[in-house]
Amino acid sequence: MAPSGPRNGAAPTGPRNTRSSTTRGAKTTRGGISKRRGNATARVDRDGDLDMDAPIPNHRQSRKRRTDSHDHPDSIRSTRSAPNGSRPKPTLKAQQIIQRVITGSAGGSLSSRLANGMSGETKAFKDTRKINAEHTMTLQVEGLKSSRAIHNEGGGLKELLTFLERKAQTVARATRPVRIMKSHINGDFVYITTSKADAEEILKLNGFTFAGAILAISEATGEKPMSSDALQTLEQLRSVLSTRYDTGAKLLNLSTLGDDLILNQMGFFSGGSTPEKLFRALMRVCEELFKTPQQKREAVVSISLAGNNIDDVRQIMPLADTFPDLVNLDLSQNQFKDLSGLLKWRHRLRKLETLLLNNNPIEAANPNYRAEITTWFPKLQNLSGIQVRTPEQVAAALALSRPVPIPQHGADFRDINGIGEGFIREFVPMYDANRHGLAAKYYDDESTFSIAVNNNNNSRRSPGWNAYIKYSRNHVKITHTSSRIQRLFTGTSLIQSAWQQLPPTRHPDLATEVNKYIIDCHPIQGLADPTGQSPVGVDGMIITMHGEFEDQEPGSMKTSKRSFTRTVVLGPGKPGRHPIRVISDTLSLRDFNPLPGSTPAPAVQPNTVLQQQQQQMVVELCNRSGMTAEYSKLCLEGANWNFDQALHSFNEKRGQLPAEAFVTAPQ
Repeated sequence: MAPSGPRNGAAPTGPRNTRSSTTRGAKTTRGGISKRRGNATARVDRDGDLDMDAPIPNHRQSRKRRTDSHDHPDSIRSTRSAPNGSRPKPTLKAQQIIQRVITGSAGGSLSSRLANGMSGETKAFKDTRKINAEHTMTLQVEGLKSSRAIHNEGGGLKELLTFLERKAQTVARATRPVRIMKSHINGDFVYITTSKADAEEILKLNGFTFAGAILAISEATGEKPMSSDALQTLEQLRSVLSTRYDTGAKLLNLSTLGDDLILNQMGFFSGGSTPEKLFRALMRVCEELFKTPQQKREAVVSISLAGNNIDDVRQIMPLADTFPDLVNLDLSQNQFKDLSGLLKWRHRLRKLETLLLNNNPIEAANPNYRAEITTWFPKLQNLSGIQVRTPEQVAAALALSRPVPIPQHGADFRDINGIGEGFIREFVPMYDANRHGLAAKYYDDESTFSIAVNNNNNSRRSPGWNAYIKYSRNHVKITHTSSRIQRLFTGTSLIQSAWQQLPPTRHPDLATEVNKYIIDCHPIQGLADPTGQSPVGVDGMIITMHGEFEDQEPGSMKTSKRSFTRTVVLGPGKPGRHPIRVISDTLSLRDFNPLPGSTPAPAVQPNTVLQQQQQQMVVELCNRSGMTAEYSKLCLEGANWNFDQALHSFNEKRGQLPAEAFVTAPQ
């Protein structure tokens, strides 16, 4: 129903999405500009602007009216009464819509449209667009406060939204409705949320006049503004936290929240609220108060959640996310019954030193819970008032867990009768100069060769891999079995053919530039006997070479330097062939990176690294032998800091050591 009261000088106060309607025996007019053409009166909209989509005068078809869409936003109803009480004749467009609904071309029944919408099987109409929460836009509208509609009930917000929806649809000449999903007033702005498609149409209304005020519409930037109710709630929670924060002790006391008067007045403990909601709200306030992890560590060291009837940490999960570096936590006088209620925090709060679980049912249900919980938190020292670790034990465990540089002791070359060295010295230069002869000499019909390219580096300086990539058998990239089989070259002829297609190479000279290689050589057992005489297999050798080489692209003649790792398995040759054969040859290529020791190393602090390693060895020997740190250090020094030798010496002379050499008397 249209609102009553004066119209001139004020924006309408009727329901949203309504237009003027004529009722039987009465005629209602709107304030604003009015024009006459002939004897016909042009229609104007609710804000006094000329209605551009009004029908031409004396047209006999019924006019389509917009009705109140609060209860039925998608319904189309006529609000105009026909003369003499007869039902108005539907327009041609209305007949088409009705026909589509009857025949099912409009999407079927409501239930089927919902089902199809959820499954994604039915496409939307050409003139309709689904509102997707992931594709929304928030706009800020300025001008409502200076308009005449500010004096209406509700501050004119409803009238402004109606104006924006209707005008945006009119300007766009769209048959689909423009919808505003959310709105609220914050200061001088009205913030509206709508789909991006509708937001583009609403932005076109920037500079339009609404109830005597010019609207300024733009996209809201930065964080999404909060409503006045949310701001009030946020301020109340801040006051709660301020009364519960001890600056000197850096303690946030959140115990017995159910007795807090302000929280009860806010309704956090009413039937519709949950503990999770309260803790999310409190932690959100903490996130705004302490912006960085450093600020959180410096401001809050201890938190008490005692007496809150918590039985599972999932109810307070936001706490671990907001304060991951918490040192002291009080969960006493709650309802934790077993370890499952604490399990979600097993890999969290890694810096926790004190955890209080006094007066929880778990103490009676599982008296041995301390042993398990101690393993969950590596720095935990005080569990329910009982010391479970000493600071020294925490420091020793931390030292062992620190990563240290892998020591480079050079190549581990365990040759047999010089076979490995002789093979390498011949293999490298022959691969550069005579690959065909190399394959004919050391490879047979059962030998295999494969190449793997690691080209994960996307740097512009990285050389091209076009000459290699088509042969690469990198299992990370090549996942189909058939492709892997095709790129495994078996037999002398196939290996020779593959090598011929690869770019020519030049390796550093093994005699003068051996520092550019790291070569390991180990004997292995159980290789297949080529003669078939030994059922348990024969001995062989595995050689791994790390190094570099230069290659030349055949087309452009461009030279590139690459790093490689090549693993070759050697075994006895077949009768009538060379006494040594290559069983398997795997070549791995990557962007060039100098080997450790091949270039001058940057300045480091060797003494510091060495001291850390020696300290770790002392701690480890203490744990294994039960000796004191002093005697463990003496034992390692006597073995020249060779841990295995020191442990062997301890086992041999254990009975000769005095009692003071052990932390506790040996049994």
